[in-house]
Amino acid sequence: MLKFRQFSDLNKRIFVSLMIAICAALLIGYASNPYVAILVVGVMAFLAAVGVWEYGRLAVSKGLTPSIPLMMGVAVAEVFAFYIAHRWIHSAELPVFILALGLGLFFLYRFRRSEEALLHVAVEFFSIAYIAVPLSYMLAILYPISPTPDHDGRWWLVYLLLVTKITDIGAYFVGKLWGKHRLAPVLSPKKTVEGAVAGFLSAVLLSLAMVTIGAKFAGSSFPLKLWDAFWLGILIGIFGQIGDLAESLLKRDAVVKDSNALPGLGGVLDMMDSLIFTAPIVYFYLQWHRI
Repeated sequence: MLKFRQFSDLNKRIFVSLMIAICAALLIGYASNPYVAILVVGVMAFLAAVGVWEYGRLAVSKGLTPSIPLMMGVAVAEVFAFYIAHRWIHSAELPVFILALGLGLFFLYRFRRSEEALLHVAVEFFSIAYIAVPLSYMLAILYPISPTPDHDGRWWLVYLLLVTKITDIGAYFVGKLWGKHRLAPVLSPKKTVEGAVAGFLSAVLLSLAMVTIGAKFAGSSFPLKLWDAFWLGILIGIFGQIGDLAESLLKRDAVVKDSNALPGLGGVLDMMDSLIFTAPIVYFYLQWHRI
C-alpha cells in the first residue's frame, strides 16, 4: 500500500493526459483539412512559444536577462517557417533563414546592452535550437514536402507520440513501484535504473507492435518494416530518456522542480522534453528512407 501512495496525483495526471490525448487525436485525425492544418500549426507555435517562455524563466532564475518576447517571436516564426517550407514553397532553406535572422536579431538587441552579451546571445539562440526546431520537426513529419499515397504523415506522427510517451509511462510506473537503484541522483533523484530499463523495453515492444497495427489499419501508407521498428524503438527508448534528463539538468541548475505550474502537467517543457530528442530521429529516418 505504501508504494501506491506514491501515485497520489495520478488521477489528476490521467485526466489531464486524457484530455490532451483526445485533442491531439482530433487534430491529427483531421490534419489534412486546410483549416485544421492552420489550427495544428497554431497549436504547435503556441507550445513552442510557451516552452521558450518557460526556458527563459529558467534563465531568469539564474540571474540572466534574456529577451524572452524576442525569443518567443523567433520560435513562432520558426514553426511557421517549417510549415510553409514543407506545405507550400518546398524550400528547406526557409527555416534556416529564420534561424539566421533570429540570430541577427539577438545580436541587434544586445547592441544596446552589452553586459554579458556572449552569454545572453548564446542562451537566446539555444532556446530556438533546443525547443522550436525539434518541435517543428513534428510538423515536418505530419506534412512531408512531397506527400505520396504510400506515406501518411499522420501515422508517423502517431507512431512518434505513442512510442515516445510509452517510454515515459513505463519508466514512471516501474520506477515508482520497483525502482531501487538511482539512475542519475544528481539530476533527478526519483529516476531509477529499473524505470529506465522498463521505459526502454516499452519503447521497443510498442515500436514492434506498430508494425502489425499499422499493417492492419493503415496499410501501405505506413510502411514500417520490422527491422526498422526494432532499431527505431531502441533509439527512441534511449533518446527519449536522455531528453527527460536533459530538461532535468536545466531545472536542477535553475533550482526549480517544474518548468511551469500547469495542473497535472507541470509545464510544456515537462510534457515535451522527450519529444524534443525523438522527433528529429523519426524525421531524419523518413528523409533518409524517402518515405
